[in-house]
Amino acid sequence: MARWKYALAVASASMAGVALLGVLGEVLAPKPRWEPRPYDLPPLTDAAPEIEPAAGQEPTDEYEVRREEVTVEVEGDELAASVFSPDAAGRYPAVAFVHGAGVGNGSSHFDLAERFARAGIVAVAYDKRDDYSYFWNRDFDQLAEDATAVVRMMRQRPDVDPDRAGLWGLSEGGRVVPLAASRSDDVGFVVTVGGAVSGPLRNTAWSVYEGLAAEGAPAGARSLAVHVLGGGYLFTLHLDPPSGVWSEVQQPALVIYGNNDYLVPPAESSRIIVDGLQEGRNSGYAVRFFGDADHGLRQDGGLAPGYVRTMTDWISGLPGSAEASAAVAGPLPVQRYASTVVPRAPWYGGVHALAVTVVLTVVGAVVIPVAARRRLRASAGAGWHPNDRAARWSTRSAVVAFGALWGYIAVLIGLGYTRNGAAAVYQVGWGLVRATALAAVILAAVLALRAFAGGGRLDRAQWLVLGGRLGVVVLLLLNLAYWGVFAPRW
Repeated sequence: MARWKYALAVASASMAGVALLGVLGEVLAPKPRWEPRPYDLPPLTDAAPEIEPAAGQEPTDEYEVRREEVTVEVEGDELAASVFSPDAAGRYPAVAFVHGAGVGNGSSHFDLAERFARAGIVAVAYDKRDDYSYFWNRDFDQLAEDATAVVRMMRQRPDVDPDRAGLWGLSEGGRVVPLAASRSDDVGFVVTVGGAVSGPLRNTAWSVYEGLAAEGAPAGARSLAVHVLGGGYLFTLHLDPPSGVWSEVQQPALVIYGNNDYLVPPAESSRIIVDGLQEGRNSGYAVRFFGDADHGLRQDGGLAPGYVRTMTDWISGLPGSAEASAAVAGPLPVQRYASTVVPRAPWYGGVHALAVTVVLTVVGAVVIPVAARRRLRASAGAGWHPNDRAARWSTRSAVVAFGALWGYIAVLIGLGYTRNGAAAVYQVGWGLVRATALAAVILAAVLALRAFAGGGRLDRAQWLVLGGRLGVVVLLLLNLAYWGVFAPRW
């Protein structure tokens, strides 16, 4: 065959292959296919006032602090707790700190507890139960019962005003405290900081997509990131907490978010909380936004200015502070996309299928050729089949494209989640992934044309090697197609 005819045949076969893989990618994709949805809910207010000037200062150190270690009896366990209290006679408001996700030791709240105590608030930092697991045992009911038990302990103390004993919850703790308050009148108030109202997988998908969009990542790469997260229906990460809980909270509520919160969407989360409180006809709430603070209300290496003072003034001023101040204050957060449920990946798109793909690739590309090499050397006159070189290059190209894809995915999700990427990184990376995938298709077309043209009779070992290499190429190209590498949009 003339060279130009051969080149034309390779180009035609490659274009047909890319088109076919693009169609297969659409067919294999999860259904319904995830699409970004713009966030279009109205802001909590048209014009939010600045947070009060006094809140820009740290609480005054009015009291010396004493600390004591106690245990709290809960169902099936007992929790170690540290009580920080003003070292002066009197009855004070009290608050218990509820942990976010993961293992929680009370010591993580010691600094905040001491600040509260110096401002005249009894503060309890307690350990999360030992049998809690972020992956296997995310039991919100049990965590809410534990928090309520700590409140009951505080109410029995002679230095606590029982009507002003409440709960403070960070992140996932923001799911626990409203649940406890909705079930027990012992809880006098709730404070949530960076409170999550959706499950971890949904929040992560929002965070990654929002971050990538803000930094100029290609649309196809953004969808790829969420597509990959859909394979993460492992353990309990995809579960959302109980819905409608905030409509059952009748206690005063202080809701705080940092506008640089990349773990939960501040605008959407605060909107859901306020809608719930209003549905339950609870007007005793305050929402405070801190413009440059992150998920834990940290800013420039320390706590955001005014954050602690906002909480201590509000708690100390109860019950009057629940209604006296503006319902919403601080710079309103901006949100591009709504958080949405991530479609579950089909069986061939999950973690287990990925592991099987890697194992089969090693078998087809390494184990079978090595085993066949020994047999061919032992056979007089036998050698590699005529198309072996093309098969080797085709296999290597597919493996490189597959590796490039997963390397890019790691960069995509890691930098998108932390907001540390740049448009050039995402654009160039996506271009390299698609270029290596195209090269793999072209070399597969070369192999297919040579195999079709024939090349001598093959013995069993040669057929096994060729079949193994072809199987790896087909398997990896289908994987690339599933992840949208051959989709028409950039």
